[in-house]
Amino acid sequence: MSIDALMLVIIGTVAACVLQALQKYGRIPSFFNVKLFFGLVLLSALCWIFSLAVGGWGGMSLTVIGLNGLVAAVSGLVLSFLLNMLAGDG
Repeated sequence: MSIDALMLVIIGTVAACVLQALQKYGRIPSFFNVKLFFGLVLLSALCWIFSLAVGGWGGMSLTVIGLNGLVAAVSGLVLSFLLNMLAGDG
């Protein structure tokens, strides 16, 4: 079973919606989810850059992990930012 880009976008969207619901009911602080997804974007990009240094089959697998994480994290980041802007501060 393969995971395509649309499934990764859906995973990022669902995670952003769950975090927004937790934020609305006071479980997590304001803009925590945006900070979380931004951190995931940076980690995914770092994994991708590291995979270029590794090379070979290990580098190819790290490239897949990094870029798949990057797609999910960017979709979650964009949706979290939009939901925070639309929903206000709480």
